[in-house]
Order: sequence, then C-alpha cells, then structure tokens
Amino acid sequence: IAVSPAARDNLVQGGVSPNKITVVMNGTAPVPRTSEEERAALREELSIPPGAVVFGILARLEDYKGHLYLVEAVRLLMERGREDFTVLAAGTGPFEEELAHAVQNAGVGDRLRLLGFRSDVAALLNILDVQLNCSYGTEATSMALLEGMSLGLPSIASDYGGNPWLIDDGEDGLLFPTRDASALARAVARLMDDRGELSRMGERAAEIFRQRFTGEIFAQNIENVYLDTLKGAK
Repeated sequence: IAVSPAARDNLVQGGVSPNKITVVMNGTAPVPRTSEEERAALREELSIPPGAVVFGILARLEDYKGHLYLVEAVRLLMERGREDFTVLAAGTGPFEEELAHAVQNAGVGDRLRLLGFRSDVAALLNILDVQLNCSYGTEATSMALLEGMSLGLPSIASDYGGNPWLIDDGEDGLLFPTRDASALARAVARLMDDRGELSRMGERAAEIFRQRFTGEIFAQNIENVYLDTLKGAK
C-alpha cells in the first residue's frame, strides 16, 4: 500500500512490481474546533496583530522541508512593503539553529516566528488562515495538510511528491514550483489580497476532506485492499 502516487513511484524505482502496489491516500480524524475566545487568547499570546493574515507551517525542521525558501519569500514580501501578515513555524529538528540564523540574517523575525516544539497543534491550526508546505523531499501525503483541510484551511504547497494529489491548484489552495521562493511569495500575496478567494478555497478544502480524506474513508479503503487480496481464499 502506497499513500500517494509519488510513494508508489518511489517503490517502483526501488524494484517493487507495480502490480503489487495499491495507492491508498492517507486519511485522518478531523481537528476539533476551538472557541472564538480560545483563538483570540492564543493570537494575543503570540502577539499576532489584529487583521493580520496568519500563515503557518507545521513540520520537522529539516533542510528538505524547505523553510529557507519560506524565509526568502517573507523577505521579498517585506521588501515590497507588506506588513499585513504573520507566518508561524512550529517544529523542531536538526535544522533549527541554521534556520534561526537565516531568519536573523534576512531580518524577517517580525513576520516569521519560529515557535519551536508545540504540543498544541490543534489550537495552532485553529488560528491559521492558510497552511504552508515548502517541502522538496520525502513528502507522501502530508498529515498536517489534511488536518488543516478538516478545519477548512486552504494550503499553499510545493508541487513536490504527494502534494499535487492533495491540493488542486486554484481549488483548495495554490501550488508553487518546488524551491521557488518568488513563486511562493506571489502565492502568499495573492491570498492576502483576495480574501474572497481565500474563503472560497477554505470551503472547498473542507468539502474535499469530507469527500476523500476522513479516517473512515481511509479505513474502508485499507479494508478493501485486504478483501481484494483475500478473494477466493479459504
């Protein structure tokens, strides 16, 4: 069982027969919604300015997760005078120190906040307007993107790995060419400037989640693989 066409292709490249592989996209339980009061309290705790569009990336801090391209995208937006947004980066990992230096050197610390390890992932997702994925390595079916979709979060994601099978460009989010900071900056600006499009994509993300990516759908698809494999067995 491969959890995305990209994962299937990796298996085939590794010598597994395509006839032995079934693609079953991941699914997950929906993230609980927090109250308006809880969301306001967390935004205040994180010093998020009123009216700012909040973008977030929840990922282990590894080079291949593409955080450096996000740093450059934020720098480009600030260079153009954009101050009406905040990016929250939650996670820890071996790339943490290098990423912190990159944020400092680019002078983007006011807009890009490194939160470190957080245990309140559900609460964080609830205060985002858009979720980000900048990966250029080992991306099959992003569970973080699915959890965001369950809350009606549109995504801006690289066109790497399994991302294009989660995000339909222009429908439930935007795709940008992998490792292209300028394209990422344009996508961020586009959703900041068109709140109507942002809202429409969010509604579509929630709809697609219910249709394709719930835990129940995932479990049924896995069960079907076993039933098909055991067909005719005594």
